[in-house]
Amino acid sequence: MSDDIAISVENVSKAYRIWNDPSARLKSPLVSACGKLFPPGSTTRRKCEAKAANYYRDFFALKGIEFQVRKGESVGIIGRNGSGKSTLLQIIAGTLQPTDGSVNVNGRVAALLELGSGFNPEFTGRENVYLNAALLGLTRAETDSKFGAIASFADIGNFIDQPVKMYSSGMVLRLAFSCAVAVEPSVLIVDEALSVGDVFFQQKCFTRIRQILDSGTTLLLVSHDLAAVQNLCQSAILLDDGANVYQGPPEECVSRYYANPEDKDAKRSLTVAPVGTRRIAPEITARLLSANILIETRSRHGDRSLELLAARLTDGRGEVSRYVEMNQSLRLDVWMRANRSVASPGCGIHLFDRMNNMVFGAGTPQLRVPVLPMTAGDEALISFRFTCSIQPGPYTFNISLAEPDLNNPNLGTFFDVCEGLGPITVVAPTNGVWPFYGIANLPMTIEVIYG
Repeated sequence: MSDDIAISVENVSKAYRIWNDPSARLKSPLVSACGKLFPPGSTTRRKCEAKAANYYRDFFALKGIEFQVRKGESVGIIGRNGSGKSTLLQIIAGTLQPTDGSVNVNGRVAALLELGSGFNPEFTGRENVYLNAALLGLTRAETDSKFGAIASFADIGNFIDQPVKMYSSGMVLRLAFSCAVAVEPSVLIVDEALSVGDVFFQQKCFTRIRQILDSGTTLLLVSHDLAAVQNLCQSAILLDDGANVYQGPPEECVSRYYANPEDKDAKRSLTVAPVGTRRIAPEITARLLSANILIETRSRHGDRSLELLAARLTDGRGEVSRYVEMNQSLRLDVWMRANRSVASPGCGIHLFDRMNNMVFGAGTPQLRVPVLPMTAGDEALISFRFTCSIQPGPYTFNISLAEPDLNNPNLGTFFDVCEGLGPITVVAPTNGVWPFYGIANLPMTIEVIYG
């Protein structure tokens, strides 16, 4: 393995044996042992081997995974539940052995795989710190020098000298994370562990992760928090059904994640009608096409049961523009068509700042704006008007067409999503007076009372 490679995963597969019934665990090896009494290649031996294999089936949690992570690189791993993410991290961390393939890791590894993994519940927090540090290769003297920083970061007070079995899940997380980052690992592996703590500790953790990334630590992060993956990681890997289906920029990886429905049977074939009952006037579509921002889409996904045809941005004067002053308005017109019947069409936008943090997201389901059912060939124009009450800077945005979940308007099936549009640039007021400070403007009233 090259010196600049921190992690090398070569053709890794992991199979779990699933037995037909409890007795099969005994029958299969006995039949197999009987077959070995006969010469190799004999008919009797082959029959015994075949019968022994009938008592179980192998489930492959991972199938031929291959990738490399360079030193100092931060890589995210995403995928649906059951796609093999945690299994892969356990193999890389060395707590699980692969069925086939090999993993090579160059440097000291600190892993947060499960909440409190490696902690003895009967030991105090202090004792567990020394135990974990020893497992990670630190001497007693090294741990002594780092203990103050670990205890301070965990911030669990006098509980540091109480048995871990008395801790809340948040306290366990605090101590586990503090130990992992204090040893100054060459490779830090995090499996969804940061989703447990309170918001203040999460902010503290992300700040610390950025600090150790700046120092050259390699990060391997599994998370369902896709915004965190996009913010922290230079590249990402998408796993599906145990296979590596994509590796590349986090934005594209997340796009493909959303494009892959959790229910494989949910993929529908399209029935396109030549003419629908509702059509947008040609003069309107001509204006949209003349300044169509969709041609700049960086990534796009969905089966296009509902399809985005064109979109246009204009300012408060109706002129095509992507520049706007703070607290001034923009209008986004979206032309869409149905390629099959959709009972509850929905359209929404998501706005992201330069750090790829979502600043705003809403659409017809959230604002309770009804859109009539559409049949194949029907068209509609959705017009968004919004005030840019956000701080100056560049913003990208997504446009999505979906059918919301009846039980939760924030969820649903996405049919067409165009990502990476823009940027929209918000500028400071020409009079030099900012109407607010911070990320966004919150509706607020001020009352002054005398006496």
